[in-house]
Amino acid sequence: MGYHGKLKKGGDRLNIKKWVISSSLIVVILGAIYYLSKNDVKEVPLFQQTDFNTVNIKDSWTLFRNELNISKENSKIENFQLILDEKNNIYSIKFDLVDKDNEEFTIYHYSNCYACELKEENKINISKNKVNEWLQYDKLVYADSFFTALDALNQKDFFEHKGFEYSLIVSSGWNEFRELEGDYYVLENTNIQKISNEGSKTLSSGFNLQVIGSDRPSNFSTDIGTTKFVYIDNDSE
Repeated sequence: MGYHGKLKKGGDRLNIKKWVISSSLIVVILGAIYYLSKNDVKEVPLFQQTDFNTVNIKDSWTLFRNELNISKENSKIENFQLILDEKNNIYSIKFDLVDKDNEEFTIYHYSNCYACELKEENKINISKNKVNEWLQYDKLVYADSFFTALDALNQKDFFEHKGFEYSLIVSSGWNEFRELEGDYYVLENTNIQKISNEGSKTLSSGFNLQVIGSDRPSNFSTDIGTTKFVYIDNDSE
């Protein structure tokens, strides 16, 4: 009887340990579910159609940020990359958005491959995370200004890059003071001006876009024959 009594007590201790472990596991699972739900993002496409000639970029951006509850006044953009095919259909797009709320930043990573060969890649991928610091935030262009400039350039057919099967529209999203020289374009309000003064220099503040042509969607190199450079001055936003 004494022996069985000790065995029962040992069994009770074992059951208590199992219960403690199970409770801890439940806490971990619930915490993971809360984290995932808190950081879950709706899979909303920036552009509903693939024909870039017919896209209303400003309206698309407005609908996109409203769907994801992104602010108009505080959201900025960086690492923008958009690839078009020779018919100006969207091949793929990706960019990062930084939204500021008081002293907290929400970082959105967006990618959408419209024409990838692998089906599992042909989908929207949006993720977000919150941080207390984003050092380059003050140097980035506001997303609203960026998409307004993109819309103005698209309406002027600036992104048509004849002679290449693919075009990459790329921008770091950084506002900067820089000296401009050689051949380049300047967007002033909704007007595009080509500057062809070789060797001239102009000190200006703004951000830039490059349109780079290539015969493949994964091999873009910048040189005189493949690249158009456009500068968007801060005063013209």
